[in-house]
Amino acid sequence: MPSSSKQTKYIIVSGGVISGIGKGIIASSTGLLLKTLGLTVTSIKIDPYLNIDAGTLSPLDHGEVFVLDDGGEVDLDLGNYERYLNVTLTRDNNITTGKIYREVIDKERRGDYLGKTVQVVPHITNGIQDWVERVASVPTSENGRVPDVCIVELGGTVGDIESAPFIEAMRQFQFRVGHDNFCLIHVSLVPVVGAVGEQKTKPTQASVRDLRGLGLSPDILACRSAIPFEEGIREKLSMFCQVSPKQ
Repeated sequence: MPSSSKQTKYIIVSGGVISGIGKGIIASSTGLLLKTLGLTVTSIKIDPYLNIDAGTLSPLDHGEVFVLDDGGEVDLDLGNYERYLNVTLTRDNNITTGKIYREVIDKERRGDYLGKTVQVVPHITNGIQDWVERVASVPTSENGRVPDVCIVELGGTVGDIESAPFIEAMRQFQFRVGHDNFCLIHVSLVPVVGAVGEQKTKPTQASVRDLRGLGLSPDILACRSAIPFEEGIREKLSMFCQVSPKQ
């Protein structure tokens, strides 16, 4: 937990329907808006691949690698976070499946679990939650204050097998920190289909249904579409995704 008396707020940014939907820009923009209110903001990027970091990934496979001040080779989204938030992040601000599993296996080899059977739940999911809380409690490089808000971008798409431990960890995390300190933004696609250019909400409905089936309900929907919303689309999404029309 953060060392100060106040509780850090957490904003989780998830994605549905397709990858590359723009979660990173939504996360960075949300952080910038909160900064304009005078809040101190930090960010974490979760990448569900098994690599320890992005250093060995081909740019053709995963995009360019961003190198942090501490030498950490990370996802390019962390570069966006640094520019938008005017902070210096570290390699710990990038969580990967490889890092989490390595940490848990190292603990098991040392005997930290005292002979218990080490499992995805609770050991991997607890490891994810502990990592998020630890990084969120680190004072920012900008003003030396413990962050008021930590934005966590959950890489991948809801329903991916490799994302499952992280989704489950965030489901548990909402109870660890309390609902008043937890907000979920779900980024989804409203495609334009057919010669008449009709917007379809079913992919987003299905994505939110999958998310709710995993124990998470979005507080805010951020929907991408090639054209502005037609009349009634916002209301339809609100009705079937259980999110206020204003959100």
